[in-house]
Amino acid sequence: MKFIAYGMNHTTAPIEVREKYVLPPEKVREVLQKLKPKTGEVVFLPTCNRVEFYMATDQVEDSLEEIHKVVNLFHHMKPAEVKKYFYLYEGPEAFSHLFRVASSLDSMVLGEAQILGQVKDAYQESLEAGMTGTILNGIFSRAFSAAKKVRSQTEIARMPTSVSSVAVDLAKKIFRSLAEHQVLLLGAGEMSELTAKYLVDSGVSGFFIANRTLDKAKSIAQKLGGTALALEEGLKKIGQVDIVLTSVGGSGFLLTKTDIEKTMKSRNGRSLFIIDIGVPRNVDPEAGRLESVYLYNIDNLSSIAEENKGVRQKAVEVADTLLKAEVDKLCSWLDTLELVPTVVRLRERFEAIRKSELDEFFRKNSGLAEKERKEVERLTKDLLGKLLHDPSVNLKKVESSMDRFEYARMLGEIFSLIERPKND
Repeated sequence: MKFIAYGMNHTTAPIEVREKYVLPPEKVREVLQKLKPKTGEVVFLPTCNRVEFYMATDQVEDSLEEIHKVVNLFHHMKPAEVKKYFYLYEGPEAFSHLFRVASSLDSMVLGEAQILGQVKDAYQESLEAGMTGTILNGIFSRAFSAAKKVRSQTEIARMPTSVSSVAVDLAKKIFRSLAEHQVLLLGAGEMSELTAKYLVDSGVSGFFIANRTLDKAKSIAQKLGGTALALEEGLKKIGQVDIVLTSVGGSGFLLTKTDIEKTMKSRNGRSLFIIDIGVPRNVDPEAGRLESVYLYNIDNLSSIAEENKGVRQKAVEVADTLLKAEVDKLCSWLDTLELVPTVVRLRERFEAIRKSELDEFFRKNSGLAEKERKEVERLTKDLLGKLLHDPSVNLKKVESSMDRFEYARMLGEIFSLIERPKND
């Protein structure tokens, strides 16, 4: 049995590739249901910037082939893209990758808070779909615990924690002060709401929130004091504001180069700063070539993160040390979860049988002298010890901790060692 992490993210695939793999929430369970009959334990993690599968399986190649088939149903995945953009980690390397993902060390914006919730949601989805068992339950439980330690014991928790906060930092860098500028948010999702809060705290002169669902826009506007608009009305406001942040779902560009070009003619030379954090992108990248238009997409935002590189690097080093210790604990847990208890229960089981049979033998042979009784007892103990020696030693010789776990589980099944250790 092996634990693997397989997928792609913002470090291996550019946005024009990643946006092809975005799935609506209702399709996630469908992917899991199609994988269920032919793979082992699986957690599927699809976000804007990563598509990953975490698996506990004893048939790695077969499981990967099945993933390719299923993903191809939704995305028509090309073999060349898989080879170029997808990565595969196994064992401790896969544990480390999962822990870094959950702790936001593998995020585009270091320390962003959303990823831990996304990993938890992905795990819960797989759990409810019946796709997890003892191994993944234990591994993900430890991943969540490790992520909490990173956030509470390092400086990462006190740095910008989302793409939204970095977007606002970038706006401050462009305009120096936001007090004289109005902002338009196109899209009223969680990221837009968080961005709006940061903008209010930064003292913007006013902002508009436009969304396809007006009630959602009104809800955010009521909380933060902005003006809610229907999406169509919001698009007309672009000429009046200086900062536009887009995060609207759907395929196709919401704003084309021609749209922006028409808007700029009415702005009398005023610059327009557009932050496109939508995946798929909402704004035609060619619009960034227009004079006085500054267009940044989600892949561009990492430049702001470099400003605090020194502090950030120290936090990463502390977090990596912490996570390495947590990964070592996980490996030890996998080694001992079933190994020690199984060997102990196996010996206890055989010892109970030995004593039962010996008592029956002594009952039927009550005339044996004390010396003879001791000799028979010593003989049965020695015999039992020799019978159990090789299984105990050979189990420890298996190199893979996942395989040791599986062998121990099989011993438990074969010899009816019914007492199971509890999940952490």
